[in-house]
Amino acid sequence: MTEQELVERARDVLVRRLKIKSSLITLDTDIEELGADSLDLVTLAGEFEDVFSVSIATKEIMKIRTFGDIVRQLLEKVGSAA
Repeated sequence: MTEQELVERARDVLVRRLKIKSSLITLDTDIEELGADSLDLVTLAGEFEDVFSVSIATKEIMKIRTFGDIVRQLLEKVGSAA
């Protein structure tokens, strides 16, 4: 999977879960500004785990502030799983 494919798949999860337009999501987008709270982050992490077959620790979830943070976490996890 390329980085762009990962970004698109991660964006799709956010769009579906938060019911927002994909055009609102850039790497700099603050997740809270999209309406996500800490419970949403935990739920999103579970979806990312399912979609990307990775494990995300709770302490890592709580560090997420932007969509770019999500992408970096996933790239690190997917890269180490390969």
